[in-house]
Amino acid sequence: MKRVEQIVIALGAILLTAALLVRLVSRGGPYFDRPQTIVDHVGREKHETRDALILLPKVAPLIPRGAEVTCFRPGGGQMQYDVPNYFAAIGALPRHNVQPPFVASLNTPRNELVEYVIAIEQPFDHPYFHVVATFPEGRLYKVDR
Repeated sequence: MKRVEQIVIALGAILLTAALLVRLVSRGGPYFDRPQTIVDHVGREKHETRDALILLPKVAPLIPRGAEVTCFRPGGGQMQYDVPNYFAAIGALPRHNVQPPFVASLNTPRNELVEYVIAIEQPFDHPYFHVVATFPEGRLYKVDR
């Protein structure tokens, strides 16, 4: 009886180890490096918020405390409602007043535009904003009032 228990325990341990290895391989490497963001190793493809999670800590010191800011991945150079990156900004910029992306649209009156725009990957093309800083993951823009 004791021998059967040992065999069952050993087989269970082997199966669990095999399942863990399959899961690690499916998520892709590098396996022993510290991940740069919390979404690394979620899957083989780059997670949609990865660039924002790298960029937001870089731009946070450039934005005054309490300033209005929004974050999105521009589509065709224009604002688009990008929920994942907007929510990433809410979590990563607790000292700033994060607004939804539509406050940087072409239809928004100039005096109601958000002060800063964090554009992920793509450039943001708006006549009332100018580039403050450029990074590999995106750009920071400030409104011209």
